[in-house]
Amino acid sequence: MTQASAPKALKAKLLAMMVLRVVLTLAFLSIIAWFQLREYPFARLNLYPLYFIAALFGIITIFYSLALNRVRNLTFFAYVQVTVDIVLVTAIVYVTGGTESYLHILYPLSVIGAAIILNRRAGFYAASVSSIAYGILIDMDFYSMLPSRFKVIGITAAPAWEDVFTTVATNILAFFTVAYLTGQLAERTARVERELEEKGIDFERLEALNRQIVENITSGIMTLDESNRITSFNMGAEKVTGYTLKDVYYRDVNDIFPGILDLGPGAGQAGMRVEKWFAKRGGDDIFLGFSLSRGRGGDASSIIIFQDLTQLKDMEEQLRRDEKLKALGELSVGIAHEIRNPLASISGSIQVLRDELNLEGDNRLLMEIVLRETDRLNTLITDYLLFARPAQTRRERIDLGAVISETLKVFGNSPEAASIRIVTDIHPGVFMSGDSRQIGQIFWNLFVNAAHAMVEGGTLSVTSMLITVAGRGSGGSYGPPAPFVVIKVADTGEGIPQENISRLFDPFFSTKDSGTGLGLAIVHRIVESHGGSISVSSKTGAGSVFKVFLPLEGEAAV
Repeated sequence: MTQASAPKALKAKLLAMMVLRVVLTLAFLSIIAWFQLREYPFARLNLYPLYFIAALFGIITIFYSLALNRVRNLTFFAYVQVTVDIVLVTAIVYVTGGTESYLHILYPLSVIGAAIILNRRAGFYAASVSSIAYGILIDMDFYSMLPSRFKVIGITAAPAWEDVFTTVATNILAFFTVAYLTGQLAERTARVERELEEKGIDFERLEALNRQIVENITSGIMTLDESNRITSFNMGAEKVTGYTLKDVYYRDVNDIFPGILDLGPGAGQAGMRVEKWFAKRGGDDIFLGFSLSRGRGGDASSIIIFQDLTQLKDMEEQLRRDEKLKALGELSVGIAHEIRNPLASISGSIQVLRDELNLEGDNRLLMEIVLRETDRLNTLITDYLLFARPAQTRRERIDLGAVISETLKVFGNSPEAASIRIVTDIHPGVFMSGDSRQIGQIFWNLFVNAAHAMVEGGTLSVTSMLITVAGRGSGGSYGPPAPFVVIKVADTGEGIPQENISRLFDPFFSTKDSGTGLGLAIVHRIVESHGGSISVSSKTGAGSVFKVFLPLEGEAAV
């Protein structure tokens, strides 16, 4: 299209839009009058806000037609019309129920009109303004910030915020989807129009284009005839349901989606949204969200768009479970604290009785058993509290080699290391950011665990090595290399059976009668809280090797 013909074409589109606006306004007025006179002739329905908005549409359209030949910047004039239309549509949505109104489907008309008259950018502009206007309206209506006396339809019960949020989010997504698709179609159509001036219309290519757009939409789209038989089924629908077009063609929609058009009041109406579980081909259950709109009759009497919401549903259920587990964890920590306090009193009282009473024989033995089991129970509660709610990590620059050496020194003087030979090769001058107390806890637990594995004595080797690994960037991509230190703790003990290695870091899993099963679980949790990882390899009768990977951040790695 030449530059000289572009303003003429835009003016023709604006004129056609004005005519369409007048037709829609007259139809809107006729429907309102019929509704008042035919359905509720004696009811006191406050339909005057709708009459006012319809009349305002007509007056503004007359003003547009008078100003059309006087305006120089037709593009700006078109943007003004689109903005005013969106404002009036927002008023219509408000007076017809606000959060419960079904007339939010008028917004896509403005989006489509903007994309067709101007371009895809104008379609996105209309979608953005529609989203802002609709979001502000629904927000203010939900919180009762707007007067209700102008509403034609009253709301009997306030909707849940989750439903309102889902509706707003879905419609905003629909606005931008319509803008994108209509813009794509409008640009391609404009290109076809330009080609018409040279070689005429290629109808087959245009039909293929429309089919390609529909087929490449990730959402499922199907059309129904007047008897509710499926007449089309795009590739998105095939991927979601597992059925092919051949499987469903001309079958009743209730055979594939039972009850989709029979879900109570409003079922089958345009604008209806349904969310329901259905059986996918193959037996899997999927949670689908449906939107129904009416077509022009024939093979496209109804158009249904649906999406697989199973993952979103699972995420909601997971969040609910996490909240319950969190509450249960808080409760268990509180109970543990409440048990620990009287347990300390019991232990102290028994020790006093043991010292003051002259017990001998079985009585003395029973007293020692009570004290030993009380200490064991106290240790279990202490370990559980450390695992369930570890202390807040204090980030400071620490010398990792010094922390390991100090922990080894304390361990070497403990009874557990009496028959163990300790071999070390710690890389000097390695610094990291972390909590020195928790880092020491990691290696103390590993050393004690190794000592318990070497009942007959053996060798404990502690070595370290610096490495670099690819860091994680945004979106899961690999970023620049990051420095890490690997500390290897090896023993020559009895080893770990292969069937137990996968459960080694599970809470309360232990192969020792006297163990709480929380030592390695605590190690795993502390290592992860410092951004590291831990692995284990073992062979029965040949000992075990634990590798702790800890990051060295920034200047702390010098």
